Amino acid sequence: MSASQQSAAAEARHTGTAAPLLQLLNIEKRYGLNHVLKGVNLTLEGGSVHGLLGENGAGKSTLMKVVFGLVQPDSGTIEHGRHGMVRIVDPRHALSLGIGLVSQELNLVPQLDVAQNMFLGATGALGLIPRAELRQRAARILSELAPHIDVTAQVDRLGMADRQLVEIARTLAKGGEIIAFDEPTSSLTPNERDNLFAVIRSLKAAGKAIIYISHRMDEIRAICDTITILRDGKVILCDQVARHDDQAINEMITGRQLGAVMRQGHNAVSATGPVMLELKHVSTKRIADISLSVRAGEILGLAGLVGSGRSATLRAIFGIDPVTRGEIHVGGAPARIGNSNDAIECGIAYIPEDRRGKAIIPMMSIEGNFGLANQKRFSLFGFTKAAERKAAIRNYVKEMGIKPGDIRLPLGNLSGGNQQKVVIARWLQTQARVLLFDEPTRGIDVGAKAEMYALLRDLAAKGAAIIVVSSELPEVLLLSDRIATMNKGRVFSIEANGEGMTEEYLLGKMAGETQNVQE
Repeated sequence: MSASQQSAAAEARHTGTAAPLLQLLNIEKRYGLNHVLKGVNLTLEGGSVHGLLGENGAGKSTLMKVVFGLVQPDSGTIEHGRHGMVRIVDPRHALSLGIGLVSQELNLVPQLDVAQNMFLGATGALGLIPRAELRQRAARILSELAPHIDVTAQVDRLGMADRQLVEIARTLAKGGEIIAFDEPTSSLTPNERDNLFAVIRSLKAAGKAIIYISHRMDEIRAICDTITILRDGKVILCDQVARHDDQAINEMITGRQLGAVMRQGHNAVSATGPVMLELKHVSTKRIADISLSVRAGEILGLAGLVGSGRSATLRAIFGIDPVTRGEIHVGGAPARIGNSNDAIECGIAYIPEDRRGKAIIPMMSIEGNFGLANQKRFSLFGFTKAAERKAAIRNYVKEMGIKPGDIRLPLGNLSGGNQQKVVIARWLQTQARVLLFDEPTRGIDVGAKAEMYALLRDLAAKGAAIIVVSSELPEVLLLSDRIATMNKGRVFSIEANGEGMTEEYLLGKMAGETQNVQE
């Protein structure tokens, strides 16, 4: 090892007694003119949880791809605790070195069952492992993490939260000494998150090295010993997390002050505009007797545990789940919404939780994705009015600060926050006045989150009626003028967001305590 690499190793190693299981030294990576990683050092020690923080585009994902063999660095070295200097050529090689990755983007095979997904590619002495044995192994792993999941269930019949748990279980099934978790709790309930944390702590106690990537500071503090902050491809900080407060960490992540934006709450005066959307005793297979309304200029938050009916309510409004009883009124008049096209014609837009799976086509250009809900607006006699469509999306790119701004780029190349902006721009072009957001900040960083909050408030100020579903109670409290709590497919309470509205109070409502419905 050269003198510069020895110096880098000393700089990357934080105070501790455990021997490093993996060290990345002076890692450089460029994509053309884009310098993604700039001399990055990272040391992972056994028996420790290391948080990796940074905005989307800071280099976190590229660094993890280097660790897992998906990308080769241009320069720098990787030192493995048992194998010395290594060049990780592909994911199979990474797994053979004991390195596993729980990706934020789910990589399951929908048509296979849970056990088959968990042991995909595994072979026994004779080449095949009996299905009964696979299921027994899968059940043992899931017994700690998610005992409610049936190992024989087909994956495409599971909800997002359970799919994410299967993704986590699949990585745990492969064993290994070094495991990276990339936003693993984005679709989990508080109880499921606690189960995952218990599993991570047991892995830590067994001497594993854990990389934990998250935008949620409460999780970083709950689970991590040390943190590394990346910004613009450089290491800004590598230190014990307890030595720095949240504001300082967020400002190191973004390189700017966010306090005013993140503290700005809901509107000081409740919206007094006309009622834009009203549900009267609406029922579907997943919800029962839902009555609520939202006015122009108002943000209504829906709070509840996963499975409480929050997302199902949005799907009913948008015509995805058939309404079996009740009425939906838009702009004061009854609306016949039998499918999503009907909802769009009524001026309703829906931004789903599973952005990558249900809202965008990753390999299609920014311009193409923008036009998906605007075919009629940008066509004449069957021909696309390309110049008009380009002008429209370029205007949104400028107004909303979408980066990079080249509308020819595949949308999947953009960060999560910028993908979300393109989806919102698509719906704004339809002239939608009722906007339904399901987990609008899932998987986006603190800087993009602040921008998203400002954007939602601006849309409300311009007269949009907005419903937001979020699993993050601070987000619900920060954004909402009124909050509807849901439990077992029903609205449990609807209240103005005032001084007495706290996370603890909302948790009690979500659990079904003290009903109070006020429209």
